[in-house]
Amino acid sequence: MKKTISTLLTFSFLAAPAFAEHHNPEKKDQPTVCLEDPAVSLFNGENLDGWSGDPKFWSVKDGVIYGSTLEHKTQGNTFLIYQGEDVGDFHLTLEARCIGNNNSGVMYRSSLVEGKPFAMAGYQCDIHPKPPFTAMIYGERMGKRGIIITRGQKMVIDESGKKNVVSQQKPEGVDISEWNTYEIICKGNHIIQKLNGKVAIDLVDNDKGKLLKGKIGLQLHAGAPMQAEFRNIRLERLDK
Repeated sequence: MKKTISTLLTFSFLAAPAFAEHHNPEKKDQPTVCLEDPAVSLFNGENLDGWSGDPKFWSVKDGVIYGSTLEHKTQGNTFLIYQGEDVGDFHLTLEARCIGNNNSGVMYRSSLVEGKPFAMAGYQCDIHPKPPFTAMIYGERMGKRGIIITRGQKMVIDESGKKNVVSQQKPEGVDISEWNTYEIICKGNHIIQKLNGKVAIDLVDNDKGKLLKGKIGLQLHAGAPMQAEFRNIRLERLDK
């Protein structure tokens, strides 16, 4: 019996270093988990560094971008334009609210309009009080494209511009005067927009006028006095 115990103890002693060596979490060759967030903030929460817009409409307060036409009327839609390099494939997330009898939006894959300061042309994720138009895609200054897809639709558009609605659901009402989270995900000609975590539109755009790269901007709409607010703007570039 004593011999058996002695043998087991000897085996345990010899095996222990090998076991410890195999499971040592401090070894350099152990796999590591990267917890770094690939998204970057486009707004520093303090000022409009990195953005360009008419200062009579745009300001920053308490970590929020404020756009307002309450004091100054705009003759046309005006935008706050992100000055970073143009974006192709990406995932953009932000929180926004719109106050007043009007609407706002987020521009992407857009271009500047020659001869019109702070005007943009391109895709717009709409912030609109009517349920079908909230988080829809509107073609700002994109010729006859206008409303491209409304909330609740999954759609494929062919090269001629013909729309094939794959599925459609009736959208629920959303109070755009409260903070809502908008997401825009673009990969090639496939665009998904989300509202508060739920898919709002799913579009494959094969139209000859489709856009694959461009600028990001925030909109103040002409017409009735309004205020649009934006915060927590984060961008993950998927083409890097």
